[in-house]
Amino acid sequence: MSNKFVSVIIPVYNDPSGLRDTLNSLVNQDYPKQQYEIILADNGSNDNTLDMAKSFIKKYPELIHIVVENNIKSSYAARNKGIKASNGKIIAFIDADMTVEKDWLSKVVNSLEKNQVKYFACQVEIYLKEKNIFGLYNKMTGFPVEDYVINHHFAPTCCLIARKSVFDKIGLFDSKFISGGDYEFGNRVFEAGYKLYYDNNIVIRHPARSSFRRIFAKFFRTGRGIQQIIFYHPKYYREIGRSILRLQYYLPDKPWGFSKNMKRYEIWNQSSLLTKIGFYLISWEVKLATQLGYTYEKFKSKVKK
Repeated sequence: MSNKFVSVIIPVYNDPSGLRDTLNSLVNQDYPKQQYEIILADNGSNDNTLDMAKSFIKKYPELIHIVVENNIKSSYAARNKGIKASNGKIIAFIDADMTVEKDWLSKVVNSLEKNQVKYFACQVEIYLKEKNIFGLYNKMTGFPVEDYVINHHFAPTCCLIARKSVFDKIGLFDSKFISGGDYEFGNRVFEAGYKLYYDNNIVIRHPARSSFRRIFAKFFRTGRGIQQIIFYHPKYYREIGRSILRLQYYLPDKPWGFSKNMKRYEIWNQSSLLTKIGFYLISWEVKLATQLGYTYEKFKSKVKK
């Protein structure tokens, strides 16, 4: 198998429309089709996700494969199943509902070789499917992948590329995590002495979370993941978790301080006062959701003991 053979792994659960968008962008890559495979790692979908996936397999039977992880409800467990089934020397992760340009895989392989790295992340661009205040807030605050790589030593799994040899040496993701498994894995990679890299020239597009429910669910999972890091892997616990333990975190930001901080965003500067007030309230929702997720998981952790 060529050193340039790539396995693209997509964890999915009950998201047929998002997966369709992702597959449409992946089957049209300018990278030679005999040099990559697409592995759908289903985490026990109970809707028509697998039916939709099979319609693609009929068209591309040599390119797309399905593995199913029914035993553990965790996107990391699904990714692990995909890694075990992969044939590639390069593993590229992307989430269902994300899309890429046709030269994405070519750029991924070129970046690995040019920069002499075995683990790196690329840029995640948030775009609006629905233009409402929740989507605008998500697009405005973005996805700070570069900060994650440089200051927290991990690449989010939605845009992680790694040599298969890294998993062979470091091990797989910790499948116990509901969130934060990429943080724990990335820190294992960092502590093993690998160079972590961020490539701003490679872009993956992610639709903005455009509802109260979707933003709440995202940060509720984040709060759970913070507590899981503390409970299962306390040695990796840094500033990513400490702030949530301070009383100040449970209070809304001071409006003037929040406004000053937001001025670096173009969307904020172009918004009306009413919209800015809405952004402020959403930022409080984010904090509350994170707190509730953290508290929920902490209670579960005590029960486990």
